[in-house]
Amino acid sequence: MNPPDEHRPAAGEVPPADPSDARGEQEAAAPAEEGTTPSTADWQRLHPISVWASTVVAGVFLIPSAVVGTVVLVVAGQPLWALAPVPGALALLAFMTYLDMLRLRATRYRVTAERMEMRSGIIAKAYRSIPRERVRSVDVAAPVYVRVFGLCSVTVGTGEKVGAGADQLQLLYVTAEQGEWLRRDLLYRGAPRAAGPSGGSADGAPGAGGEDGTELARLDRRWFAYAPATTATMGVGLGAITGLLGLNAQTGGAGWDWISDQAGLPSISEMSSFVMARLVLVVPLTLLGLLVSGVLILTAVAVETWWDYRLTREADGTVRLRRGLLTSVSLSVEGRRLNGVTLHEPFVLRRAGGADVRAVATGLAAADEKKTSAKSRLSPPMPRSRALELAADLMRTPDSPLEVPLVRHPRAALRRRFTRATVVTVLGAVLAGTLSWLHTLASEAWWDVVHEAEREFVPVPLATSTVEATPAWGWAVLAVLIAAVAFWYAVGSYRGLGHGLHPRYLVVRQGMAVRDTVTLERSAVIGWRITRSPFQRRLGLADVAATTAAGQGSYAARDVGLGQGLSWAGEAVPELLEPFLARGDGRGDATAGEEPSRD
Repeated sequence: MNPPDEHRPAAGEVPPADPSDARGEQEAAAPAEEGTTPSTADWQRLHPISVWASTVVAGVFLIPSAVVGTVVLVVAGQPLWALAPVPGALALLAFMTYLDMLRLRATRYRVTAERMEMRSGIIAKAYRSIPRERVRSVDVAAPVYVRVFGLCSVTVGTGEKVGAGADQLQLLYVTAEQGEWLRRDLLYRGAPRAAGPSGGSADGAPGAGGEDGTELARLDRRWFAYAPATTATMGVGLGAITGLLGLNAQTGGAGWDWISDQAGLPSISEMSSFVMARLVLVVPLTLLGLLVSGVLILTAVAVETWWDYRLTREADGTVRLRRGLLTSVSLSVEGRRLNGVTLHEPFVLRRAGGADVRAVATGLAAADEKKTSAKSRLSPPMPRSRALELAADLMRTPDSPLEVPLVRHPRAALRRRFTRATVVTVLGAVLAGTLSWLHTLASEAWWDVVHEAEREFVPVPLATSTVEATPAWGWAVLAVLIAAVAFWYAVGSYRGLGHGLHPRYLVVRQGMAVRDTVTLERSAVIGWRITRSPFQRRLGLADVAATTAAGQGSYAARDVGLGQGLSWAGEAVPELLEPFLARGDGRGDATAGEEPSRD
């Protein structure tokens, strides 16, 4: 089923002919004269320099690889084959350039007073059309390899998720001036403007005003200190070790053997004994090495992603995000589509006193949840107090909804989490007991087989030797550690629960590893979903979720008392739930006498 904002002709149907097509193609083929502006009602081409930009980028990788291949073949004594790589690379480059030229000739777009249209396809022709009122976001991106040519890509999003790529139109590539004009024009909701990619508005309409608008936030380089505050910091270092493991496995363990012979390293048994004797020193140094490598990599990624970060609100209410070092990104969200914000606080970042702000808006949906989350980010990690200020500015409220007192959920929700922690503890004890039993049964021959396998796949084969030297009762430490973490997580998860109301917004908080506090405009709620599992019914609990067209589509108060949740939903949007409420003393009604949560 086609999305409502697009028109696709049936098989064999030709899109309506436009008398301006021929004129538009002629105008697009030749650059506009200085001081003139092409009309966007005519069909426009992508910029021809984009073909040569792609050729240069491909050549940077292909030509050096071909030269290296030639040198290797000459050294290997294959002079005839050595003549093939460079001509082959040039032929491939020419073929890719030819295909890009065909794509350029086949792609046309235009923006009229009512719609944005695009024709594309070399073999399979495609025609796509989006009504302007369905445009929700315009993303202008300029990777460094096209930015040097003054080009950018423009992605027009509608928020639909029907089929692959059905939610957007993408232009690869147009000039930076065209991209900026398209961004302003497509998000403008007034009468059509007599302007073009190089010109401004003829009538001084909103959205065509000052370039900067009202600044909401600007990068503070001290915020990069929050970049490593994530559980992935150690994982990045472990990723490097995993790469070494894979390399050693590809060589059948020869890599470690060669390093041992060249460096004169001790035997595996001697190294294992050394590690066990100095375990208190070796473990912290290893963790420190992983931590330092993770910090360096994550900080570099944050610098590339958030360099030159600015968040502004333009005259027509559009919220615009600009960021990026190597890839310059500009994302614009229409102001009336911004229905709330999320204060995102992963555990490590929360402990460091930081948070970031994410949009709850229609039009930011992508093909998967990960891409949607990335598009919705409106700030880098920053101090929590600054994040609260930014959220209040985005919602245009003097009193931030994120700071309203939240109602604590019933103790039954804590008992439910303790039950889960108990199950995890039992499973951890079973696992530790099984490992201890296998440890006592392992014979010397069995350990020899494991040692040999480890030498084949692990660059530094110390793990099995260390495990072999561990006493059997040491596995009990693992069981105790699992139990401690499970109950600690249960308490933290319960303390993270909360819900509340603001005059304009409803507020929901949940999460332990990642704590999200969501504010959603009460007027944006289009329905309620109440779900109860058998365990929740036994405890008088329920999940009460507000459904909306914005953001993730549903935001739930988890494990709330049934009467408590229904009262909250009924007060938030009375006209939706009132016809379905039966007044009475329902089990789990904890609205009276509840304490505000201050966690």
